[in-house]
Amino acid sequence: MDDRRTLIAVLVSHDSVVKNNELAEVMEELYNQNRNKLGNFHFLFTGGTFSRLVLGEDTDTRLSDEPQLNSLKDEVAEFIKSRATILPDRKKGGVAILANIIVHRQCSIIWPFLSPITVHWLNPDNLALIRLCDLWNAKRLMNAESVRAWFRDEAERDNRRNPQAIGLKMTLGTPEDDGLWPEAKRQHDKKYYEIKLPDRQRHPEEFWTQFDRQTIALIAHDAMKDRMVDFAIQYENELSRFKRILATGTTGQEVENVCRKLREGKKIRRCLSGPKGGDIEIATEVLFGRCHIVVFFIDPLHPHAHIDDIRVVFSACMAEIKDNDVRMLTNEVQAREWIEEAVRRRGT
Repeated sequence: MDDRRTLIAVLVSHDSVVKNNELAEVMEELYNQNRNKLGNFHFLFTGGTFSRLVLGEDTDTRLSDEPQLNSLKDEVAEFIKSRATILPDRKKGGVAILANIIVHRQCSIIWPFLSPITVHWLNPDNLALIRLCDLWNAKRLMNAESVRAWFRDEAERDNRRNPQAIGLKMTLGTPEDDGLWPEAKRQHDKKYYEIKLPDRQRHPEEFWTQFDRQTIALIAHDAMKDRMVDFAIQYENELSRFKRILATGTTGQEVENVCRKLREGKKIRRCLSGPKGGDIEIATEVLFGRCHIVVFFIDPLHPHAHIDDIRVVFSACMAEIKDNDVRMLTNEVQAREWIEEAVRRRGT
């Protein structure tokens, strides 16, 4: 197997037996039609989808209802295993991590078999993922007939579409943090690769006074960016104590422009703008335990086109991950009182 392949991301609603079975059926159909053509691709699964579809494990009790949940036949499952990388499951942020991979142009084809009649369709992670696929020109094949038509007409061309090294090394953070990116690894007793979240331990109490070990994220909606700039000016000395400051694109630029100490200390790591995926980048940093405090100045009065991305940041902070001790500060009063008491007063 060549060490570079075009990735196809695969996920399916955990609460729909029908969509799970539809995906299993079409994958078996493609395998039987032309397994060599199918084998030119490498499949990127969220954890729950892989467990149900390939391993035959029902990880969600809501799938116990009729009809019968079908997984891939053994021959097809073994074929897919040897051409698969597994992300964490949805409860641990797997869909957000997949969105980050889309944002960084590492995956250009996605099969999101989402049920239109279950709440899974309304999940912010899924909606953010779909929006970012359109923004970054990733092909979305959302039902069996779309996959069949693509396999017949476009797969030969797409097997050369943006190939990636296997195992995949994720882009995380910014170029200044090169060498710290998660990499898919294969256990000696498994055929497939996995990207795992790091093992965590709850930070000891003294960690929260060691600011040079912490990363803080600054995010502000458009109508709140002036308030964030004022916040950064007033607390520039306190912010300069942190190891890193993550910021979405415009917010980071504006803070850097007015805070010489932060600029000269190269503290600020600018992600993409929020609408282009910067919120997803920060959410992924949180999931991998690389961001410890999130300061978010939310505009409560105006709608936001990328509201689901914003919710993904909150989801990452609240993900069902052991010892996920992330501090969330979601308005200006909360942020100011925290930095006065926890940073300024303790630093004097």
